[in-house]
Amino acid sequence: MERAAASYRELLARDPKHVKARNNLALILDARGDRDGALAELDRALESEPDNPALLLNRAAILGATVRYAAAQRDLQRVLRADPNNVEALFNLGIVLTRRACGAKESTSCAAPVEVEPGRAAAWYYLGEALNHMDDLNGALAAYEKPSSCNPQNPKALYGIGKVLDRLNRPDEATAMYRRSREMTGR
Repeated sequence: MERAAASYRELLARDPKHVKARNNLALILDARGDRDGALAELDRALESEPDNPALLLNRAAILGATVRYAAAQRDLQRVLRADPNNVEALFNLGIVLTRRACGAKESTSCAAPVEVEPGRAAAWYYLGEALNHMDDLNGALAAYEKPSSCNPQNPKALYGIGKVLDRLNRPDEATAMYRRSREMTGR
């Protein structure tokens, strides 16, 4: 990784507007834990290509990881203005909105990824999270059950089912789901 970072820096010294090199250097910096450095590189790349969806998606991911959800949401919405069916942007926007615990109106966009790509288990999981936050317990349970049916070994989905069953006052069933979740994670 060090050699690749050095190569990208050399290339950028010769051609400071090389967007792909900035993006790749940002990914390396992020992998190393230098998120501020990664964001700085992505910001410089976006000066040259302000609507580049790959750059916006990468920056949104780092912003989300650093709990800057409003900024991440803005980047994802920029991508979606240009391409309303961009699955990665839809998926990540659902995650951001879930983590921000937005209201029902905004969280309806959490359903968009499962409409565009219904086989993606993680999209169903995050839809379940959003619906659980909105107190739509039956909808949350149905959403959590999708990744569980795709992969019965999915510990996050099993845990989500347990949370909803607890909220539905079904403690025995909830306990069974929590137990299965722990077994899947080896705890």
